[in-house]
Amino acid sequence: MSLFANYRADRLIADVRSSGNPASPVAQKALAKLVALGPSAIDPLVEALSNADKGETLVYVETLSQLIDVKTLPIMLKTMAEANGRAVSGIAWALSSSRNYPPSALLEALGKPGMPKQAILDVIAAQKSRFSVRELLNAAYSQEASERSGLFKLIGEIADESAVDDLIARIEGKDPMARMHIINVLGRFNLPRVQHAVQKQLKDNNKFIRSAALSALARMDGPFDIALLCGLLRDPEIEVQNKAVDVVVKANHPDTIKYLVDVLKDENEYARRAAVEVLNAVGTSKSVKYLLEVIADSDWWVRTRAADALGKIGGPRVVEAVLELIKDDDKEIRRAAIEILNQTKDERAVAQLIEATRDADWWVSERAVDALAEIGSTKALPRFVEMLSGGEAKSLPTVIRAIAKVGDQKNVEPLLPMLQRQESEIKLEAIAALAKLTDERRADTIRVRLQAAASTAIRPWRRPWKMRSRRSTAASPPSRWPQISAPQSCRRRRKRCSSIIRNSPASSSSSRR
Repeated sequence: MSLFANYRADRLIADVRSSGNPASPVAQKALAKLVALGPSAIDPLVEALSNADKGETLVYVETLSQLIDVKTLPIMLKTMAEANGRAVSGIAWALSSSRNYPPSALLEALGKPGMPKQAILDVIAAQKSRFSVRELLNAAYSQEASERSGLFKLIGEIADESAVDDLIARIEGKDPMARMHIINVLGRFNLPRVQHAVQKQLKDNNKFIRSAALSALARMDGPFDIALLCGLLRDPEIEVQNKAVDVVVKANHPDTIKYLVDVLKDENEYARRAAVEVLNAVGTSKSVKYLLEVIADSDWWVRTRAADALGKIGGPRVVEAVLELIKDDDKEIRRAAIEILNQTKDERAVAQLIEATRDADWWVSERAVDALAEIGSTKALPRFVEMLSGGEAKSLPTVIRAIAKVGDQKNVEPLLPMLQRQESEIKLEAIAALAKLTDERRADTIRVRLQAAASTAIRPWRRPWKMRSRRSTAASPPSRWPQISAPQSCRRRRKRCSSIIRNSPASSSSSRR
């Protein structure tokens, strides 16, 4: 630029500033002369942008946009690389407003070092309608990560169905990041060939590819390969598992439950959790029963883990389904249902659990008592008391423990007859329950009863030779019988009785007096 042209451009810019109004006739005349100067006005205008006010910036940018063409574009880009922040923004604005240059030049500039990449990307975004998907794809592969992401974002905005085949052809490329972006773009198209191509990526070794494929499928309507999707519920990556849950739930395929069986039996806790989360969304009593029937043939630890997962993580749908299974004809199904309810501790199950205490199967009945005790519902107390007189002996310790957990001093009287039972375990549980429930008013009476019961809770231990008839003539134990002591279990029972009575309210009341 000649010295004279530079001087003249500075004078014209000074006229614009001195006018006080960039829209005034004086300013507009000066701006028209700046355009007439051609390329010589570019540098002075860019320099003026650095300290221009809002009104001046608008007219300078408009003037610059009029100066842009094929010949001046290299000058503009070179100046852009050397300018400061406000000037760069102004040039980018001017480039975004003009169409007097080939857009491919912007892609070339994006690949050159030293260029303000984000500003160039902003210009490309403003000119995106002038690019084809293929042009942006070819340019994206040679860019750094941030610029590549920017270009793929634009590809996603301009791609239409005509670009699908080109995108699918690149989905198996070597660059994982590019593949992720392509999968994301393809997620916009709910087409069978796209679904097929994206579902193939679910088998990829790269966790990010699997995750991107699931995100894309979540935006489609299907049909999906439900076996493949359910397999991803066992994926080692938690993020992939979580996304797989969402897609499986959305698919709601009729065969979903069939493929959840192996997942629910998996050793990995997170896999089992994923299966239950799917059940929480799509499960019914029929589907839960099917699962329990299939799992019933597995090892006990597999059944236990599955029931534990259903119980701890199962939501309202699972609980409602299990409640219907308490009355199932199959004893094993009822047992599994009760085990699940033991984990849920759901108040909605109280009525059904009370009814289940009458089940012909002692296991179902006893575990129903346990479940009611865990829930802590006092509604079950009348049934518990009823079971003291009419229940099976082997279930009485469980019933007594349940009364101790949810009862109060009103339940002391029904428990007293249990002290007269011959079974040591029943007697011990009764002692523990009474010690817990007795109030101060009856402390003395109950203390005497407890001490009497405790003295007979464990039969005296005798050595074998002592148990002979008094008519025996043996004066001493035969030498072949070893010297033995009371069993450890007996000693533990005595110790437990003493501890219970010592710590009971009755004992505390007596000590205070």
